[in-house]
Amino acid sequence: PAGASCAAFCAMAGLRTLVLERAKFPREKVCGDCLNPACWPVLERLGVADEVRAAPNGILSSVEFVGVDGQSVSAPLPSGSNAEIAIRRSLLDEILLRHARSLGAEIREGETLLSLARDDHWKLATDHFEEAASILVAADGRNSTVARLCGLMPRKGRDRVALQGHVPLPENFGNRVVLQLLREGYSGQAPVGDGLLNLCLVSRPNDLPAIKSWAERRFAIPLDYPWRTIAPLARAALPPGRPGLLLVGDAARVVEPFTGEGIYYALQSGEIAAEAIRAGNLRQYGAAHRQLYAGRLWINSLARHAVEHPRLTTRLLRFMPNEEWILSLLTTKVVRP
Repeated sequence: PAGASCAAFCAMAGLRTLVLERAKFPREKVCGDCLNPACWPVLERLGVADEVRAAPNGILSSVEFVGVDGQSVSAPLPSGSNAEIAIRRSLLDEILLRHARSLGAEIREGETLLSLARDDHWKLATDHFEEAASILVAADGRNSTVARLCGLMPRKGRDRVALQGHVPLPENFGNRVVLQLLREGYSGQAPVGDGLLNLCLVSRPNDLPAIKSWAERRFAIPLDYPWRTIAPLARAALPPGRPGLLLVGDAARVVEPFTGEGIYYALQSGEIAAEAIRAGNLRQYGAAHRQLYAGRLWINSLARHAVEHPRLTTRLLRFMPNEEWILSLLTTKVVRP
């Protein structure tokens, strides 16, 4: 979403835009699939909001938080045209990339970036061609190849692993997103339309067999189910702007997926990067990027501590007064535009 958003806005501004994409679309991606209501204004400006709404999706009317002990608390989500939805990334990403192409961006799929260097221009090489560019945007995720080739990636620490898949939607699941704490980690669940449930599991590597066993029992999943996986789940943030280089989405900052804000940050950072490029002032991107996260990261940090200590969080919920009001307050801050 970050790269397609940036490419679309750059093409709309009349800039010659090239997208290098390693995959061939459509393709699935490890993600909670939830589209935060804060995304809609960006999708409207892109001109794809109606197409996204028309694609198969699940409209989410509430979020339910389940503790290790099985007790739960829920909070409502926005409704109407600003509702939170869950949509498969194979659908969302193809809509965004196709739209960028329709606006004039050149899309080259199946291209793996092998090397890059910079003097007065960036020089990029894949296994099929070489290209030059005045400005490079890294939109290639938490394990960014661009950041690695530029020597920017921080050292990997011990972290958690995410598993994701689409399984048959359980009967009477309802229009809700479930965030469930488990002794082994946590699970995110959301209906994505077409009778499917997005199921995410997050745990430390040593706990993967146990959390997979829980999911197999809970959702009647075959033992040989082909889970998609990604690691690390989080890493240190990188400076979003350098001379001739902008980092957008997870390439710059990876946030705890428990809050479902990743796609919003991707879309919005792509837009503000395109605006900095259009204005010919890349320095403004750094300040705009900081503003994007201002006042929001504390909730993400709180979520990370909560899921890393599920038993303690469950005890706190059990004895916390007005837990529904507190969850509603936090939810409102997460989904606000």
